[in-house]
Amino acid sequence: MDPSTQSWQPYPQYARRPSVNGMSIASLVLGIVCCLPPLGLVFGLIALSQIKRKGERGKGMAVAGIVLSSISTLLVLVALATGGIGDAWDGFRKGMDEASRSRSTLDLHKGDCFNVPGDELERETATVRVVDCAKEHDAEVTGAFKLEKSDAWPGEAAVEPVAEKRCTEINNAYAADASAVPDRAEMYYYMPSARSWRLGDRSVTCAFAVTEGKLKGSVRSGGIPSADETGS
Repeated sequence: MDPSTQSWQPYPQYARRPSVNGMSIASLVLGIVCCLPPLGLVFGLIALSQIKRKGERGKGMAVAGIVLSSISTLLVLVALATGGIGDAWDGFRKGMDEASRSRSTLDLHKGDCFNVPGDELERETATVRVVDCAKEHDAEVTGAFKLEKSDAWPGEAAVEPVAEKRCTEINNAYAADASAVPDRAEMYYYMPSARSWRLGDRSVTCAFAVTEGKLKGSVRSGGIPSADETGS
């Protein structure tokens, strides 16, 4: 074939695809997560300006970010005007306070006063709510002791007589003035379960408790203990 008569086709040329504008991505993310909604709105407006000037992609994301951020900003303004944010913060603070007062039954100390979930002392529970002894409460911890170590769980029938005897002694020593103990207050204790025994729990926690009504104030001889006196 004569090269002079050969038809030459140029190699195809591909235009470089415009990059995505970073501000548009930031605007969309802020609009979705409702984090600092005014900032998402500002980022979106800046993105539209940059996209138009530089020919970048991301206009749809910027518009979506502006819309979502505008809605979030409006909701924040309404919440501020009606006090909704204050109520939400109060709820959050109360929830945090409640969580900080929750205590495992394995982590109670002498002098702790507590309430049980649903005010049902006889129900098995893993956590209680520690409260100021000056406030109404279901029980007051008088002390604790450890059972003899053994690999096998001895069973409730073997532990209960020991707990009854030792907790009676601990309660009597804690409240030497019997007149300070309400007539309806009874001896109460938390002892290891078969499961906690396998995890190394050997402690029995003793307390004065009521199944009806509430206790108020400490029954401890000498009144409510100070913080440095609440060890087991």
